[in-house]
Amino acid sequence: MLETPNLIINKQFLTIQGKRFHYVWLRDHCLCPKCYDPSSRQKMSDLSDFVLDPQPFSVNLQDDRLVINWDEYSSHQSVFPLSWLLERAYDPKPKPESLCQQILWDRAWFDTHKIEWSEYCGDSQKTRKILTEHLSKLGLAVLRNVAIEDLEALLLSIGPIYEFAKFGNFSTVKPVPSSSNLSSDLSMSSEGSALSLHTDFTYLNAPPLVQALYCVKNDASGGESIVVDGFKLVADFGKKYPDYFHVLANIPVKFKQFIERWNYLFSRTSPIVKLNDQSQVAAICFSHKNIHIDLPYKKIDIFYQAYDSFLKYLNNPGYRYYYRLQKGDCLLVNNFRVLHGRKAFDSRSGTRHLEITFIEWDYFQGQKRFDAASNY
Repeated sequence: MLETPNLIINKQFLTIQGKRFHYVWLRDHCLCPKCYDPSSRQKMSDLSDFVLDPQPFSVNLQDDRLVINWDEYSSHQSVFPLSWLLERAYDPKPKPESLCQQILWDRAWFDTHKIEWSEYCGDSQKTRKILTEHLSKLGLAVLRNVAIEDLEALLLSIGPIYEFAKFGNFSTVKPVPSSSNLSSDLSMSSEGSALSLHTDFTYLNAPPLVQALYCVKNDASGGESIVVDGFKLVADFGKKYPDYFHVLANIPVKFKQFIERWNYLFSRTSPIVKLNDQSQVAAICFSHKNIHIDLPYKKIDIFYQAYDSFLKYLNNPGYRYYYRLQKGDCLLVNNFRVLHGRKAFDSRSGTRHLEITFIEWDYFQGQKRFDAASNY
């Protein structure tokens, strides 16, 4: 083992400023022109181009760079800026990216933290940064005074719009007398009825989405939007009912949607609480109006006990934040975290007209990473 200030050289790895890097990892991430394209920032070589157990012939620190000459048949040198290496350190493993900046909130949190929602000033780059920041931390954002003719261009500046069925880029939510449709999933909503809390597209194998609800007009009495932080709710639920939490996270149920006029019957099987590989809550998949419980006989009782307790938590007003959409408002919600619904409204008192669309969450995150990537 060779040791110099800030650098320790071992047989299979080196340690620099307390961070360990395997030689195979360093050789695989070589930044030389033969191995790496600086324009696309992509690798041009793979593991088959060198031995699986590469060894350095020499290792040196030169100013703010690590220089490695590899012990190979054909001489090969790798030069790494120290800042580049340390940003990619995997020892220890960094926290999951999606959990680093989240704020779990409920109604009491909103009562004590004044959130200033942003107004659209025509600067789409500035706007998307603000939206992404709020969506990453809270799972929702509100943008005010967006002209309807600017809406599509603003959303497209973030990413392509996710189309569902045959709606095109937007679906319209307006009251329709005697409608059998309960929500924006089917373009129109029943006349003034309340809409229970849910996430959209539970019945569809869609990617993680952000829903944008744009208010064209809202002068009807009632109809306030309701949002709940699903991550906060299930975190509290899991503390009080760990066994029921386990049931909701480990027993998948079916979600279905029938669209007769277009000959679609969508169906998807998923647990209500979805965990990642660290057993942390990664997504909420819930819509009571779409759920079809056809579990084995032995699982029915325990599932309904857990489900009933979950619904009581969901109906607790302490978790609910209310927001009345005004003309020109665009409410964005993280569809795999925030549950949304609305209060009933009187369609005879005025018009409540929303335009709904979706963008994949990856595009928000992709722009956030791009803005933060000082040394990619």
